Amino acid sequence: MDYRVLFIDEEDSQQEHFVDYFESVYNDVTPMCMLPSATLEEMLEKINDYCPDAVIADFRLNEYQTGVKYNVPYTGIELINAIRKEREGFPCFVITSFEDDAVNDTDDVNLVYIKSILKLGDESAKVPFATRVINQIDKYKVKIANARQELMNLIAKRNNGEANVRDEEYIIELDSFLEKSFGAHDSIPTNLKQLSNLKKLNSLIDKVDALLGKLE
Repeated sequence: MDYRVLFIDEEDSQQEHFVDYFESVYNDVTPMCMLPSATLEEMLEKINDYCPDAVIADFRLNEYQTGVKYNVPYTGIELINAIRKEREGFPCFVITSFEDDAVNDTDDVNLVYIKSILKLGDESAKVPFATRVINQIDKYKVKIANARQELMNLIAKRNNGEANVRDEEYIIELDSFLEKSFGAHDSIPTNLKQLSNLKKLNSLIDKVDALLGKLE
C-alpha cells in the first residue's frame, strides 16, 4: 500500500528535512510538500487537489517566509481544524519548535509534535513519528471501509422492508460521514436519505390529529 503524506511549511529547508525523513523510514510513502497559500480557503482547495492520506503542518506558517513573499494569516492549528471540520477524523498532525504555544492553541494535544522528530536517527520516541502517521492513516481507512460496508448492509435491509427508524437514521449518519470523506459524488441518492418509517409515523400522527379534531 502506498501512502501520500503532505507536509505544509513556509521554509524550503524544513520541507527537505521532511522528505529525507520519510524516504529514509518507509519505502511505500510518497512525501509531498507544499508552501502555505495566502488564504485558508485557497490552502484547503490545494490540499483537496493533492488527495493526501494525511496532512502534517508546521505551527507557525508565517514566521520565516523563506519560501513565500506574502503574509500567511493562519496557523497550522487553524489549518488542521479547518480540514477536520470538512473531514471528521482525517489524519492530521502539527509539528513545531514552540510546543507550549501550539498545545495551548488546540483542543487535542495529541495532534502536536516537536519538530525535532524529523531528524534522522532520532530514537527518543518509543513509537517513531512516521509510524504514528501510518497507523492513523490505516485506522482512518478501516473506519471508512467499515462505514461503507455498514451502509451497504443497511440499504439492503431497507430495500427488503426490514429497516426500522433507527436503521434509517443510521443510514443518514453513515452517508454524511462518507460524503465528508470522499465528496458528494459518493453519497447515496437524496430519496434514500428520507426516513420512510418516520414518514409513516408522521402520516399516522396527522390522521390522529384529524380524528381528534372531529371529536372536539
